[in-house]
Amino acid sequence: MKMKINKSQGKWENGKTVPLILIGIVVVQSTLAFLISYIFQIRFGDGIIYSGIIIGYPCFFWFLISWIRSLRDCGSTLLDFGRPRVEPASILLAILLLPAAVLSLFDMSENGRGTIMGVFLLFIPVTTFIISSGRLQIVENGIWHHATLLKWKDITGYCWTGTENTQLMLQSGKTFFKGAGIPLPVPPEQKAVVNELLQKHLPAGS
Repeated sequence: MKMKINKSQGKWENGKTVPLILIGIVVVQSTLAFLISYIFQIRFGDGIIYSGIIIGYPCFFWFLISWIRSLRDCGSTLLDFGRPRVEPASILLAILLLPAAVLSLFDMSENGRGTIMGVFLLFIPVTTFIISSGRLQIVENGIWHHATLLKWKDITGYCWTGTENTQLMLQSGKTFFKGAGIPLPVPPEQKAVVNELLQKHLPAGS
């Protein structure tokens, strides 16, 4: 039975989770930067750098651990649609940050601060590379896209969208990523097979 995405659900639904998380991170980082600059009597710009490091390191390692766990949990591949589109702005940012990160790694002044910043700046190129090198696949234990495994048990709905009605939109029930995700392009000739797999793996009437 095909499940429809409920577009009238609360603020954590329909893809609003990620923007809210990003806004929360900005607010937390700004507050932390102010506190650091006030307590240690340093410039606010330096406070932003240190707060970014404090927040960035745990976020990167959380992403890395989640990616490795998702790879391990995928199971066998049922359908492979190739690499999904990555925003050019993200790739450009990664390319621009890469030389800055390398230069910072060789800057050992100020008690190793250059090394800390260099590793921090490497996070975005590495993360972008991991996401852009990933593939859109239907696997044994869920749907793999953008370096993330969305397990069958976490999919609470789906629908088809786009001009040709060939873009698959999934609704996630995950705590921190609840709601409708980004549309995933599916070749028109494989839409029927995808529908069959979705109806097979998703519980009827969910």
